[in-house]
Amino acid sequence: MVRFFKVLIAFTLLCQPAILMASDDKVKVVLHVNDKYKIGHLGKSVKNIRAEMGIDIDIRVVINGKAVTRLLKSNKSSAKIVESVLQQNVPIGLCHNAVANNRVNKSLLIEGLDVLETDGNVTVLNYQRQGYFYIKM
Repeated sequence: MVRFFKVLIAFTLLCQPAILMASDDKVKVVLHVNDKYKIGHLGKSVKNIRAEMGIDIDIRVVINGKAVTRLLKSNKSSAKIVESVLQQNVPIGLCHNAVANNRVNKSLLIEGLDVLETDGNVTVLNYQRQGYFYIKM
């Protein structure tokens, strides 16, 4: 019986964005990155989604965990990727808890990044409630 409810809850969560999208035809996606080695994939993922789905797709990025440690100005490769994503009008939000827990100095972060007021996971959940499809990077 418990397994049934777990499956039901998972199904409901997975279908919610599709149900919500029926009333709003604009596709919305939230990319979630918490692995510092996945930052390198971010630029290509945004580019590929836009190429396949169209330029008007609404993409948001939420980064938490150790991944925030790769977003310092001194990391030139990450800075190049972040700048590319931001130039495509894709906002990048960083979990304030991850920034604090990893002792990242906000003044050393790459320009244009937004330190979120809420937890990164809560932000992802709120995006999903607004009809965003979730993609784990």
